[in-house]
Amino acid sequence: MTTLVRTALGSALTNARQAAADIALSVYERAVLTSTLQPQSSGEVAEGQLTQMSSAEAMQRLAERRVGRFAYIAWVGTPDIVPVNYILDGETILIASGPGPKLQAADCGEVVAFEVDAFDEDARTGWSVVAIGTARRLTPDQRRLVGQRGDLPEVWALGPRHELIAIERLRVSGRRLH
Repeated sequence: MTTLVRTALGSALTNARQAAADIALSVYERAVLTSTLQPQSSGEVAEGQLTQMSSAEAMQRLAERRVGRFAYIAWVGTPDIVPVNYILDGETILIASGPGPKLQAADCGEVVAFEVDAFDEDARTGWSVVAIGTARRLTPDQRRLVGQRGDLPEVWALGPRHELIAIERLRVSGRRLH
């Protein structure tokens, strides 16, 4: 074996060992973080403690708000996050949209994320709920049915937003910072 080959093998092994050590440290640190994220019990929680919301509370928080953030892939490999007006219809998030990349993501049935939160920066407290689900455009008949019930999102921004995007959630999770 030539010196060049031995050097290259040595460097590759050193790089692989370092990568394995970095991954192990990352896994350990993530385990430490998630072990402290416990469901809130009736007991005291420490300042700065993150607690996990129940699914029911996370859904309640989603139902209480009217503005959230919609995260989707706008172009190949390019994520985008935009504030949107929405309502919760059962367990489905409904967003009013006009033509553009949000609607295209729905037409493609993309997996998207939706987030609502509230924070008190002075007290360093707050909460956040994230829903992950599949986006789809409602058909005109489906949109008409939702409209007949009076359950359309109230749009704040000017412009034509006549389409409805439904996010059918796959999972919802919430956290509270005390």
